Amino acid sequence: MAWRYSLKTKTALAVACVTLLAGCGTATAVDEPDPAPRPAGAQATLIGRVSKALDATFTAEYEWSGGTSVTVWAAEDGTWRVDVPGWGLGGAMDVSVAWTTGGFFQCAEQACVKLAGITGEIPAAYDPEVQRPFVEWLPLLLDRHLPFAISREGDCFTLTPNTVVVDAPIPGGEWCLDSGGTILSVAAEELGTLTLVGSPQPAVETVELPGEVTEDAEAIGHEAPEPTPSPSPSGSPSAEPDPSPEPADETPTPSSEPADYE
Repeated sequence: MAWRYSLKTKTALAVACVTLLAGCGTATAVDEPDPAPRPAGAQATLIGRVSKALDATFTAEYEWSGGTSVTVWAAEDGTWRVDVPGWGLGGAMDVSVAWTTGGFFQCAEQACVKLAGITGEIPAAYDPEVQRPFVEWLPLLLDRHLPFAISREGDCFTLTPNTVVVDAPIPGGEWCLDSGGTILSVAAEELGTLTLVGSPQPAVETVELPGEVTEDAEAIGHEAPEPTPSPSPSGSPSAEPDPSPEPADETPTPSSEPADYE
C-alpha cells in the first residue's frame, strides 16, 4: 500500500513537471524594437549627395549674382560647357568656356580659341570662374579632412573655415544639394551666388563648341579694352595747333642796292 501511494505520488509529480515544462516551452519572448538609427552627420550627408552630383549629367540654367543667366552643360561623355553672357570686354561680349577631348576652349562670336590642353587649365585672364563649382570644387567636397566646420539646415550645408586655415583648397560658403544630388545653389565669397532656375533638362551626349576653332582669333578677357586716340583724317593722330604764334617781324630790311641820286 505504501508502495502504491508512493508510485502514484511520483507519477503525479512527473505529470506536473512535464506540464510545467510544456508551459515554459510555449512561452513567447517579447522582442524589443531595434533602436532608431542615428541620423548621419552634416558632413556624411553632404558627401553622400556630392557623390550623386558627380555622376549627374544635365543641362541647366543658373542665375548668377547680378542677374546673369548662366547655362551649364554636363554631357553624358564627361565633356562640359558653360555659357556666360556679357562676361567679356567689360560686359560687351558673350563668352563660353568648354572642356572637350581636345582641351580647354573659349568661344565668342562664333570663333573658338584653344586655351590649354586636355590636362591643363584655363589661364586666369580668361577664366570666368563660374564653372568651378561644377568641375573643380565639387570633387573636393568628398575629402573628409577639409579644413571646414560643416553645418546643415535642410538641403543646405555651410562650410565655415577653421581658424587655423591658411589656404583652403576651396572657398567657404554654402552649398545646397537635394537628396538626388542636384546642385540647387552655391554661394562663395570669390564667386557670388549661383541659383538653379527651373528643373534641369536631359543631358546631351557630348558638348558642341559654339563656333569654329581658329588660330587667328584671340582669347577675350573680362576687362574692357583700353581706349585708343582717334586718328586724324590723314591717318595719324591730329596735332593741336599752337595757341600763341610768335608775331611776324615788321622791321624793314635795309636795301643792299646803292641809292640813285640825281
